[in-house]
Amino acid sequence: MRLSSNVFRSLYILSGYRHRVLEGVTHDVRQRYVGSLFGTMWAVLYPLLQLSIYAALYTVIFKIRPSGLSEMGYVVLVFSGLVPLMAFSEVLMASTSSLSSNKSLLLNTVFPAELIPLRAAIGAQVTSIIGLLITLIVGFSLGQASWQAILLVPVFWILLLMFAMGIGWMLSLFSLVARDIQHGLGLVTMLLFVLSPFAYTPEMVPAALKLIIYLNPLSYFVLTFQQLICYGTWPDPLVAGGCVVLATVSFFTGFTVFQRAKSVFFDYA
Repeated sequence: MRLSSNVFRSLYILSGYRHRVLEGVTHDVRQRYVGSLFGTMWAVLYPLLQLSIYAALYTVIFKIRPSGLSEMGYVVLVFSGLVPLMAFSEVLMASTSSLSSNKSLLLNTVFPAELIPLRAAIGAQVTSIIGLLITLIVGFSLGQASWQAILLVPVFWILLLMFAMGIGWMLSLFSLVARDIQHGLGLVTMLLFVLSPFAYTPEMVPAALKLIIYLNPLSYFVLTFQQLICYGTWPDPLVAGGCVVLATVSFFTGFTVFQRAKSVFFDYA
């Protein structure tokens, strides 16, 4: 009880810095596209091209056709499953490297260190949110998505961010000591991508291998977004409940670990 009250008190204090976080996010987003030919247009072009490449790969080359879905319906299935994976990867990569790449902010006692990974994570969401909007537009234009998506997609997007942020807080500390974490993180996220059912349905997986899907935490978010955007139905209660549990446990565990261990790890900065 005391631990949870301390966490909520700390979150309340951090909320007082929301304007500085938003200013930092705006600065980071602008800096990302400085010097590029298309500028901020890359925020739209990148997710559009990435989603299109995956859709072409699975529809044209692999020719996968889940039962009950048309070709364009399958494209929506791939899009709606891929977008949360993209968001998770971008948040995790950005938050993990945030402390080591912002040492001046880290040593600034006025700016809470907990906000550095959070600022990086929110800034990394721009392309993923554009990808989500593209997916929703395609889903509604084809009649796949329904009003449940408007209500619940923002909720589960926040839960996904909480899940990734909790892990990001912890990894940002560990990467101050072991920089190898940043190099190996791409391989881990790629493995989670492969084991996530974004391009196939659980019914297409042999019974002996279905356990692997549900051992992958990202599968719960992938299946939830697919049910909301591609199938236009309420998410399965067990799958949706898994998202809530994963997000809550990860977020508060990561925040607590960061608060308790930061003074030790900052010596390595």
